[in-house]
Amino acid sequence: MSGGWRGGDYASAGDAWAHAARDVVGAAVAELGGTTPPATLRALDVGTGSGPGALAAARAGIPVVGLDLEPGLLGIAAQRARTSGLAHRADFVAGDALALPFPRGAFDLVLSTFGVMFAPDAARAAAELVRVCRARAVVAVASWTSDGVMGRIAPTVLAHLDDRTKSLPPTQWGDPDRVGAWFAPLPVTVRMQVCHVRVVYPGVEHAVRVFENKPGPLRAHRAALEAAGRWDRARAALAGLFEENNRAQDGTLVLEVPYLLVLGRVAAAD
Repeated sequence: MSGGWRGGDYASAGDAWAHAARDVVGAAVAELGGTTPPATLRALDVGTGSGPGALAAARAGIPVVGLDLEPGLLGIAAQRARTSGLAHRADFVAGDALALPFPRGAFDLVLSTFGVMFAPDAARAAAELVRVCRARAVVAVASWTSDGVMGRIAPTVLAHLDDRTKSLPPTQWGDPDRVGAWFAPLPVTVRMQVCHVRVVYPGVEHAVRVFENKPGPLRAHRAALEAAGRWDRARAALAGLFEENNRAQDGTLVLEVPYLLVLGRVAAAD
């Protein structure tokens, strides 16, 4: 996982997300010990979005449930599973990270790649991740750090709103101190590591269009800024952020983005 990516291997943002998810699943399986046949495990991907985490688990041979609040994204994830020949191993359901619709101790692996970080109550979300774990199960969460370009998107846009959101930013999940505090009261031992993933877009303008239209908090911020007549300025600032962090010189956009990987091992049963 050190370094998190190999230059040139991943040619798009979608592939980059899949790469990160593959690394997270690989780390989680290693944490489990690698002695249990994957087909006998059961995994949950919280905030699955278009499914990269769930599909990575399914490719590793692990039956998985992907959960998200966005029906449209769940439809994309299910279609990707069918296209990849993984539908027999991956199910997708609508649900809330703050009230997971599963009983206590239902899963051997609970993961989230850039998903649960958007839940509005982080401590409660952490507790839910652990609640649905069996004894000795593994929790694996990847979240953007505040100093990386992905973590700076929301502050860059929100700087143009007078009435800024009072909620904690998603990048709180990229802060080891905060994450450690959320998991401290729970029956789980965590360790953390900063990894990187390489994200590539055809260009800066393309990346801005992707982010301004994708489901999630930024789309809501855009609506508020458009109502205030300030979206053009915010959009230009977002383009400037991408350009400032661009590693390419050929007109494409290449970002090397840090994320915090949290691996937790749930305590053995009493």
